[in-house]
Amino acid sequence: MTEHITNKPGGNYVPVIIHDGLAYVSGQLPRKGETLLYAGKVGMDIDLPAAQQAAAFCADLCIAAVSEAVGGEDNIIQVIKVVGYIASAPGFTQQSQVMNGASDQLVARLGTRGTHTRTSVGVAELPRGAPVELEMIVAVRK
Repeated sequence: MTEHITNKPGGNYVPVIIHDGLAYVSGQLPRKGETLLYAGKVGMDIDLPAAQQAAAFCADLCIAAVSEAVGGEDNIIQVIKVVGYIASAPGFTQQSQVMNGASDQLVARLGTRGTHTRTSVGVAELPRGAPVELEMIVAVRK
């Protein structure tokens, strides 16, 4: 999947703010419109491969939001930082492997512009019962 329609925010915030050549992307859940495509805790309700797919989908949503904000993917200079939150079952410790789904998708989609720094965080719950939420900082052309 390389094209997504960006989702409307679920509250009083915007999907992307651009400041001094950096795009700060709000957390994206694996959803199309109001439909959550993946749900549950990783390691209990959802397995690692499905969680990686959810993370890849979230990465595509982040890039789509930035692309829409800056007038196209060609105006993305570099993905700088990706933070992934993984709703984890007790004892699940493969958060970084879940995030490999997002990282691999970014590099496949953007090449070297998709390489980035990253943090993977296990959490008890995420909005709407999602297994993964991603946020990004991306360098863009003004």
